[in-house]
Amino acid sequence: MHCSNVAVLFRIVVFTLVLACLAPSYSAEAQTKRAKDGKYVYEYVENDPLQTRIYTLDNGLRVYLSVNKDEPRIQTLVAVRAGSKEDPRDNTGLAHYLEHMVFKGTDEISTSNWAEEQKLIQQISDLYEAHKKTADPAEKLRIYKQIDSISYIASNYAIPNEYDKMVTAIGAKYTNAYTSTDETVYINDIPGNELERWLMLESERFSQLVLRLFHTELEAVYEEFNMGQDRDGTKVYQAMLNALFPTHPYNVSTIGLGEHLKNPSMEAIHQFFSTYYVPNNMAVCLAGDLDFSATIALVDKYMGKLPSHNFTRPTYPREADMTQPVEKTVLGKEAESISIAYRFDGAASKDALMLKLMDGVFQNGQAGLMDINLIQKQKILKGGTYSNAMNDYTMYVINATPRQGQTLEEVRNLLMEQIDLVKKGAFDDDLISAVIKNFKLNQLKTAESNWGRAATFVDAFITGQPYENYVSEISRLEKITKADIVKFVNERFKNNYAVIYKRNGEDTNVLKMEKPPITQVELNRENQSGFFTKFEQTPAGRLQPVFVNYKDAIKETKLKNGITVDYIQNTVNPVFSMYYVLDMGANHNKKLALAIKYLPYLGTSKYSAEQLQKEFYKLGVSFDIFSSADRVYVSLSGLEESFEPALKLFEHILANVQPDEEALANMVDGILKERTDNKKNKNVIFGQALGSYGIYGPKSEFTNILSEKELKQLKGKDLTDILKQLTSYKHYVFYYGQNNLKTVSKLLNKYHKTPAKLKNYPTPAVFTELPTNKDKVYFVNYDMVQAQITMLSKDELFNKTLVPFASVFNEYFGGGLSSIVFQEIRESRALAYAASSYFSSPAKPDKSHYSRAFMAVQADKMKDAIDAMRQLLNDMPKAEKQFTGACASVQKQIETERTTKTDIFFSYLRAKDRGLDYDLNKDVYEKAKTLTLTDMEQFFTNHVKGKQYVFLVMGDKNKLNMDYLKSLGEFKELTLEEIFGY
Repeated sequence: MHCSNVAVLFRIVVFTLVLACLAPSYSAEAQTKRAKDGKYVYEYVENDPLQTRIYTLDNGLRVYLSVNKDEPRIQTLVAVRAGSKEDPRDNTGLAHYLEHMVFKGTDEISTSNWAEEQKLIQQISDLYEAHKKTADPAEKLRIYKQIDSISYIASNYAIPNEYDKMVTAIGAKYTNAYTSTDETVYINDIPGNELERWLMLESERFSQLVLRLFHTELEAVYEEFNMGQDRDGTKVYQAMLNALFPTHPYNVSTIGLGEHLKNPSMEAIHQFFSTYYVPNNMAVCLAGDLDFSATIALVDKYMGKLPSHNFTRPTYPREADMTQPVEKTVLGKEAESISIAYRFDGAASKDALMLKLMDGVFQNGQAGLMDINLIQKQKILKGGTYSNAMNDYTMYVINATPRQGQTLEEVRNLLMEQIDLVKKGAFDDDLISAVIKNFKLNQLKTAESNWGRAATFVDAFITGQPYENYVSEISRLEKITKADIVKFVNERFKNNYAVIYKRNGEDTNVLKMEKPPITQVELNRENQSGFFTKFEQTPAGRLQPVFVNYKDAIKETKLKNGITVDYIQNTVNPVFSMYYVLDMGANHNKKLALAIKYLPYLGTSKYSAEQLQKEFYKLGVSFDIFSSADRVYVSLSGLEESFEPALKLFEHILANVQPDEEALANMVDGILKERTDNKKNKNVIFGQALGSYGIYGPKSEFTNILSEKELKQLKGKDLTDILKQLTSYKHYVFYYGQNNLKTVSKLLNKYHKTPAKLKNYPTPAVFTELPTNKDKVYFVNYDMVQAQITMLSKDELFNKTLVPFASVFNEYFGGGLSSIVFQEIRESRALAYAASSYFSSPAKPDKSHYSRAFMAVQADKMKDAIDAMRQLLNDMPKAEKQFTGACASVQKQIETERTTKTDIFFSYLRAKDRGLDYDLNKDVYEKAKTLTLTDMEQFFTNHVKGKQYVFLVMGDKNKLNMDYLKSLGEFKELTLEEIFGY
């Protein structure tokens, strides 16, 4: 689904990627050079490990190319240097809903008769202008009814989702888009052999904007707005923007204001598109299995014909200096928290560079001041930082969640104390070099990712910085001294911040809207535009799939103590990952997860807890233990050069960890506070607690935890004994790195000491899936604008022959932007922003397949949405061409996927868990080649149609039609205590 929610996350990720993905591990200065490839001139940067080429076409389009042959796919990002900052002030949210509309086609795509459709769309546009101008609610409603009526007529000429069908046909993945403050970016991950057809499609897509099916898509955007109203974090972020940017357009979030969303101007949208969606304001960023010469020629062939024009970019007011803290309070149901935000100069400034290094000192996840002083010492419950480096300004944000009985003001003081420590230079002299060493480690890891490469190119283009700045970034950071950091923080971190207190309470500012009268529009599934026909006829080669052979890909040996070591050599970079794997988890011992949670707070007979974190960080290595219900991973990963000292320290910890009763008491208090907070968090309530209850009832892996009384009776030694005995149980080792197997075995024999005979695992607790032999409704009351609904129906135990059917069914019926469910629920009826349905396959032979559906809808749309979904689950629409496209998409994705590196081992484990010794994708691929719509109808009849469902519903009972819910089946309103087990 097209969304704005990923935008801030993307910016934060790029904030690290520009350090990690492009910076060389040496200090040579980067210089931009020019070279020629046939008739094309390109720029490149010396010492760029990605060997990126940057072309500029005659029409001004920037093209960034990077080759990565790991798999025959290309990550594509098409970036427009315009976002919500450019929104007209009376049409906020415009850039974002324009992004949605770019998926709706052109005068060539998604229409069966453009001449007639165009006339109707113009009438709709004129009506929207009249709707915007009038302030009379009755007149607005009258006009909207006209809009709805004409929209239905226009829908007879529309062919919804043609763009999505075409990208599905070429085997694209992760099709999406996002809008942020300064950019709008369109995403596809495509097979390398489909580059030309993708360019053919994108060239047409960006050639013209047609606002077809506008009123139903706008309603979907409003549902996205509703999702934000139900998220306290979104409201905190908006308050932060208001505080930091009282006059700059950054003060409105990308989604826009509710009153503007309900009063759009189609004319203003067209004006925005014609101004900013021009090649001299756009970039095509490609990373993956490509050939430089052939690729630039294809990009020029298709995108080079887009016309450009010059335009004057708006100027925006500079904010006055902040001279005192700005305090704001946000009310909501979720856990209390505090956010402190500072405003600095934009992404291309010296501020942004200094902040990157300063942030590593302040909080790096292991050994920063906040990590050691507040998180490890349990002075706060949770905490973190992030930086959002936008073009005009950078936001640096510190956030934290209080412990039980702790006020937000007390947390604020603790956070400010850490800033004061930086001002005083009260941090280790070698911390900066350790931070940079870990940046280099991230460089090695993230350069493997096509997404990381392409995302960095987007950032370079949007911020307008020379690409050489990115390549030389670590060498520039290496020149920054401790004194420079101290000076910067003293000069720039003063009383110039905003503090947002997120407190518990009722938010009376929530915008309540009635659902508009929307006539279900026509879908015309069997129609096809002339462009689609031409697209299908354009030849594209097919690749042969590669299925991993586990026996060949994984080498195996035995240590002297008989422990199996699985080994895969890293041929890419000097980074290792090692795991001790135990096939037991919380189901075998409820204390196990607690022991693992306890470990970061503990020292050994030789080192304090703080010293251990610092030692690993200096080595460029991270140490972790993860526990699931039935497996434990004890992991070590980092720079290959540090493997032996890290392994030695790693084993020392496991053998010599010491209990700390004060740390345990604090941890228990923290767990109890987290449990309280979880009962306020709608994602945990719905996604975990109610979801588990729907499958298992009151006794499940989710509720299989120690009681408060049992927690408080724990002794530190109870947990450290579990940690010390971990490697006394049966386990095996997996190693991925550049050291050869002989060297790895030698080091493990030296340091990995175990008893002569390893212990068997304890008997696990078993949780039985409940039958779904009658319709039931489990309801949880929660004060929210939307309702969230999941439907579950249990099918048979794991059957590998169903997996190929499920893969194609999910692609066709309920999993993608061109799926039946998405078309019916969102495109045709505008009932939900998020709607999906799929047939799930379990990870273990003793677990069941399920037919599942999910919707997030405005409360007054719940009945219509559930009725529509039930109809679909009992009568699958049959669209032959769409089904053929789904089969082709599944095949092409498998043809171009490659299981490599550590993924080979984890793929092997997943197969092993299912009782298989081969890659199940092989079965999926072969079946997808021969599957017919008749076969799928039979699968649907046997496994989906006519089933009884458990309805899991969360929403505000005062807004929902409770009589309708009760009519669906046996009804039970559940308390939080019932679903959480405490």
